[in-house]
Amino acid sequence: MARRSSIFNSDVSKVAKKLTLFIALFWAISSSIYLIINYMYFQSFGGNSGAQINHVIRTNYDAYIFGSSRASRHYDPAQISRHLGLSCYNAGCDRKNATYQYGLLQLLLENHVPKLIIYEIDDLSESLNGSTIDLYPYYYKYSFIRQLLHQRDKWSRIKFLFPLYSYNIKVFTISKGFILSIPPFETGFRPKDGGMHPGEVRKIRETAGIEKPDDPVDYLALDSFKNFVRTCKENNIELVFCHSPSYAPSKAVGLDYVRSIAAEIDAPVYLYGEHDSFVYHPELFRDAGHLNREGAELFTKMLAHDIVIDMGR
Repeated sequence: MARRSSIFNSDVSKVAKKLTLFIALFWAISSSIYLIINYMYFQSFGGNSGAQINHVIRTNYDAYIFGSSRASRHYDPAQISRHLGLSCYNAGCDRKNATYQYGLLQLLLENHVPKLIIYEIDDLSESLNGSTIDLYPYYYKYSFIRQLLHQRDKWSRIKFLFPLYSYNIKVFTISKGFILSIPPFETGFRPKDGGMHPGEVRKIRETAGIEKPDDPVDYLALDSFKNFVRTCKENNIELVFCHSPSYAPSKAVGLDYVRSIAAEIDAPVYLYGEHDSFVYHPELFRDAGHLNREGAELFTKMLAHDIVIDMGR
């Protein structure tokens, strides 16, 4: 019996040693790959790898536009600059929530404090959970990024024991962006061209009377939104909140929270989700949630005009 136990313990010890060796070898190889990818990422400033952040945080504009795809597609910085007399850059990025916005703001503030931020408020939905992946490359450089990611994912401390995890599924896109030297978007504005598909218009018309449940609020993102506002206040950055147009009447997820927080700092909240100039005008939209180029130009002019009137610029 004792001999069997000894053999069993010996086998377990061998398996444990092999497993440890495998993990150590895997860590060493993946870490070597990480060093190469990490170098390429921080030498890149465009493409679809998220490296656009490297460009944004090195800029020194007076005003920035923050938000998800409705920010990057709807706000023309040239119009903002023309009407407000401030240099402007669109830092919006597709499918990003308020946690990402707060991380990006902190990265930007490492080098520059802007005068004004225009914030597209439709980024508190739970559907945008997991949109912090573009912050992963900064995990090892900044403690505030580590804190954000730890709050979003309780397993992140374990996952980031393997450095290559910070680039997750982006190895190919980062390599492509580096090799091709893909430039950043000049102004950050990425309008959609073309009009809505007639089938989409018809479908929306047929379901117009059907009530849809409100998207649930992501309360971790809401906490980040509150921290975003607090950080802007501490740095004397003016804030303007806006919900840009949709084809069908719409309200931003968590709008009541946004209004309450904005009221605390006396910041304006502009709501165009039900504006007659846009609602049910398919010629101004590329799809139900996004304006096309013509619609974006019209909307940005309208917003800039309202800001000039209300803020006395």
